[in-house]
Amino acid sequence: MIREYGGSPLGNMVIQEVRVSPDLRSAMVRYALMPGTPRRLTQDRLEEEMKHIRYLLAREIRHIKFMPELDFRFNDRAEEEARLQELLDGLSREREARGDDGAQ
Repeated sequence: MIREYGGSPLGNMVIQEVRVSPDLRSAMVRYALMPGTPRRLTQDRLEEEMKHIRYLLAREIRHIKFMPELDFRFNDRAEEEARLQELLDGLSREREARGDDGAQ
């Protein structure tokens, strides 16, 4: 699929988690985006390309009877985690600059 979508906004997404229903009929796919990739444009493109993506996956995954319906969801937890990590890193740098090791 990288050959198909490498230069498009879909080439800038990272699949982080896939949860398949017990009956294998549907799958929820969580994804994150590389910095600077427009979220709305990517979601619109996913909707436009859904049939083709399922077709490509079905060609690769031959041992299942049905190709699951895909539900792509943006993982905003990843953005929150990155923001939190930046804050923690900033606090750590401030402590180091003050010479405060946290011991009392």
